[in-house]
Amino acid sequence: MIAADTAIARSIVVMHDDADKIMVLDDHKLLAFSGEVGDSAQFCEYIQKRINLYHFQTGIELDTHAAAYLTRGELSKALRKTPYQCNVIVAGHDEQAGASLYYIDYLGSIQRLNTAAQGYGGMFALSIMDRHYKPALSLEEGMQLMKLCISEVKTRLVLNSPKFIVKIVDKDGCRQLGPQAAKADPMQV
Repeated sequence: MIAADTAIARSIVVMHDDADKIMVLDDHKLLAFSGEVGDSAQFCEYIQKRINLYHFQTGIELDTHAAAYLTRGELSKALRKTPYQCNVIVAGHDEQAGASLYYIDYLGSIQRLNTAAQGYGGMFALSIMDRHYKPALSLEEGMQLMKLCISEVKTRLVLNSPKFIVKIVDKDGCRQLGPQAAKADPMQV
């Protein structure tokens, strides 16, 4: 399960409040991003197309581990030329490996984790997840944990982010959760 606010801000100015910062890479993989708007959008679209091209050329769908390491490789390769100022989280579900989550920073370092958060509210969300996360959360428990994290971020940050999008990837594929899926509006928490 991944959540992201829908605001695109620069300094104290909110430029958009309806952005989707969680990209669907394929049927069983999501990529969440934070950082400079142009870098993030261009890099994530490139990764999405690169994964699709690999599948088209070989007929083999990359698992989450391979997709995360491809992303890491492209970030570290770009670091030597024109670096992208974006951090990404790759989440996916594979038949053999099950669910997995990878955090990749703008320098190309990668770590497989059970929970991850990035951006200004990351520290607050991580403290909530450290306290309440357990390995076998149900969807309802995960949603409650996500609501706790969003509530804490809204309470602690000066920049108000009133809207959040929540997406999940599991054995059934990728989908958007909550009332926003039916109304096509980001979730109001």
